[in-house]
Amino acid sequence: MKHSRSAAAALFCAASIFAAGACAAPLDVKPGLWESTYTTQASGAPLPGMGTHKYKSCLTKKQLAEDPAAEPPQPGESCNTKIVSQTSKHWKGRRLCTSSEGKRDFYVDIRALSRARTRGTVRVVFSEGGQSIAVDGKLSSRWLSSSCGSMQ
Repeated sequence: MKHSRSAAAALFCAASIFAAGACAAPLDVKPGLWESTYTTQASGAPLPGMGTHKYKSCLTKKQLAEDPAAEPPQPGESCNTKIVSQTSKHWKGRRLCTSSEGKRDFYVDIRALSRARTRGTVRVVFSEGGQSIAVDGKLSSRWLSSSCGSMQ
């Protein structure tokens, strides 16, 4: 009986990994306040706001387990994440956000260089009214503090 429960649990875990990356170790980085530098470039048409941007964000244990690169959905938007692959040092996934105005399709690849530093790439395809624009970005992040202060 004990072995059949273990086998069932292993089978469930394997199916979960295949379906959504569950049971795999989350990205092994410190939760808390992070500073990121994001450099973007658009293809298809010049877009305002392209270039290098710095921002701070609060990364929780829940985000590390589900989607370490997720940003909050825009108003009226619904988002779903599919984990493509996940280990303690590498996270790769796709996040699709849809609204009545169109969709944003994110392809994210993040590597943990240490528990306090990450690097990655992000490709976002914006689609609306039959037209699409792709934005490619490079992301470099560093951990600042275990406390996020007022930023949540």
